[in-house]
Amino acid sequence: MKTYTESKNETLFNWNKFLNQKEITEKEWSFAKDLSVDWVTCACGNQCDVIPRYGGGGPKDILLYNLGMSFTYAIDTKNIQYAKDTLLKIELRSSELTKKCKCVDNCKRTE
Repeated sequence: MKTYTESKNETLFNWNKFLNQKEITEKEWSFAKDLSVDWVTCACGNQCDVIPRYGGGGPKDILLYNLGMSFTYAIDTKNIQYAKDTLLKIELRSSELTKKCKCVDNCKRTE
């Protein structure tokens, strides 16, 4: 399977690893904030590229879209637990959405 981030030739960012660090510097928070406000590199961008999206990369699924916005807020406010909880919800919702499509060969839509 290919993530949306990979499909746009961007480097994946490991959000779980970032959020599980013992200490996060201001520079790291700033970098993470920059990534979180871009649909390609945010937590939603790390999900499968078959999830229907708008031109800028925002998911068309309203629940996933709102979770992405909540994740950005959590990163912006440096709320690690809220970010972790939201990231898990993003991963679960994304899993539900990808099960609705028929995925083969790099998870390309085949409907």
